[in-house]
Amino acid sequence: MLALWSVSFVLLSIWRFSHAQYEHLGYHPGYEDPAQELYTAPELPEDIPKIQLRLAGEKRKHNEGRIEVFYEGEWGTVCDDDFTIHAAQVVCRELGYVEAVSWSPSSKYGKGEGRIWFDNVHCKGNEKSLAQCESNGIGVSDCKHTEDVGVVCSDKRIPGFKFVNTLTNNVNLE
Repeated sequence: MLALWSVSFVLLSIWRFSHAQYEHLGYHPGYEDPAQELYTAPELPEDIPKIQLRLAGEKRKHNEGRIEVFYEGEWGTVCDDDFTIHAAQVVCRELGYVEAVSWSPSSKYGKGEGRIWFDNVHCKGNEKSLAQCESNGIGVSDCKHTEDVGVVCSDKRIPGFKFVNTLTNNVNLE
């Protein structure tokens, strides 16, 4: 009987340690999580400008960088004037990350190019898009690219997040 218990203990230990590398994922690869639903971005009111966001710049990880905005066929940036963690939260969620960790002023990720689409951005933090936050108005700015703002988003993605390119109706699964 003792031998059977010892073998059971060893097998259970091997199984537990072999799956320990996946504990941070919240699920084990190869097994579907039936509770997880597909997340789709909320619909925006018709009067909100359709923008697309991305993170870009130098010396960065995938979840951080200079905020770049695509609007009317042109990529541009966001000025750091009045930018807060609330605006960073909106940006990170719009990009499919759970939350913002921090934000960086003064073109930490390098100077962008093109227009500066947003300046004096004021977000409450619950907006669905950066375009819903108060600002000087899209394309109205007195900034230079030395004031381009960047964000650091959490590594954690919104479960089931489906990135929808609102500009061309292309769908990319993240």
